[in-house]
Amino acid sequence: MRIFIFIVIIFFVSSVYGQTKKMSTIPIYTNYKNEIDTSLWFKWKHDLAKQINLQDLQTSTDTFHFRFWTDIQAIDIWTIDHSMYFGLITNYAQQYDNILLSKGIYTIGKVYSNQFIIDSSKARHLFNIIEKLSVVAIANDDKIKDWQQGFDGEEFLIETSTPKLYNFKTYWTPRIFADTLSEAKQIQTFINYLYKDFKIYGYYEKLKLPEGNYRRNGIQGIKIKAINQEIKGGSTITDLL
Repeated sequence: MRIFIFIVIIFFVSSVYGQTKKMSTIPIYTNYKNEIDTSLWFKWKHDLAKQINLQDLQTSTDTFHFRFWTDIQAIDIWTIDHSMYFGLITNYAQQYDNILLSKGIYTIGKVYSNQFIIDSSKARHLFNIIEKLSVVAIANDDKIKDWQQGFDGEEFLIETSTPKLYNFKTYWTPRIFADTLSEAKQIQTFINYLYKDFKIYGYYEKLKLPEGNYRRNGIQGIKIKAINQEIKGGSTITDLL
């Protein structure tokens, strides 16, 4: 169960050019020991982004950059002028270290990933969906009355960045609350679009993984038995036609 308090961290990050300052808002949670734990989601995804070659949005100077995280994918949509739009799908899988796993220690040994470029027209369309649903304006789930937490389910994360502001937000299993909370319905409608219309999962299936045990949405030890294609490491990037 995710037990938390919500405190907004506000601090300033120098841009890559060292000329402007960016304000960041990041939730702080308490862990199961009731200790303040900033690493719960933000630190984990921040470290993962480096491993799968994603830009650090805290230092991005893009006019607008949106990143949506699932447990296996990150979808980036951005623009530098609100005229041309860009998009990127990053698939990833976190494999446990087999030696440590045999001792009951769940430590990620290797991360596999690949990337697909979304063409400009599709990226613009996704941006229009995000704007129509007002996804960026939705508060962190713990700030929304009656949005509760549970022991299992799905966690979706959203990062947004402008030259002056960075936001990191979390949403636990919005489908459960979609019938009663308008904010959850907005998030779930966007998720449904990604899976049903944009067919986002089809791109994850292009990530061929070796046999092993993998982490999925916080669940330990999801096992892939068949070896489809061994990946030697690193990331690949492909144009999405």
